[in-house]
Amino acid sequence: MYLQPVLKCKNPDCPLPTATRIRLPYPNPPRSGENLPTWPQDGWQLRLIYRECDHWYVYEKNDVQWAPYTRPLAEETRVDFLCAELECAEPGCGSRTRWHVLDNSQLSETELLEFVLRADPVAVCEKGHSLSISGTASSSTRKVDSV
Repeated sequence: MYLQPVLKCKNPDCPLPTATRIRLPYPNPPRSGENLPTWPQDGWQLRLIYRECDHWYVYEKNDVQWAPYTRPLAEETRVDFLCAELECAEPGCGSRTRWHVLDNSQLSETELLEFVLRADPVAVCEKGHSLSISGTASSSTRKVDSV
């Protein structure tokens, strides 16, 4: 068994049980019984959109738990941890915000960007501008192995 960092959806109306966990990518996860890494560091934050309810929240160090799995997330063949990075088009802003999704449906780049922009509540840049109103100046997506 491997220990993998996990988060739980913060949406009280999420259709999945509260015990459902969102696995985070972590390189070389420890085996059960080994000491847990001192991860994440203080100040760590992650914007995560939960696939089942389309809600996003900013997660922090205290939200992370460790849970046992038979295989590390990196060995799962039908699950990807994706990141979409969007640059705000609000005049004078230019902030770049990263959005993460654990996906088992092989979203295309266009589908991932559309999913982020229709998330609930409305996706905003780090300075609080609505990305659906202000738009995005640029965007990129990629599969990530760590956060």
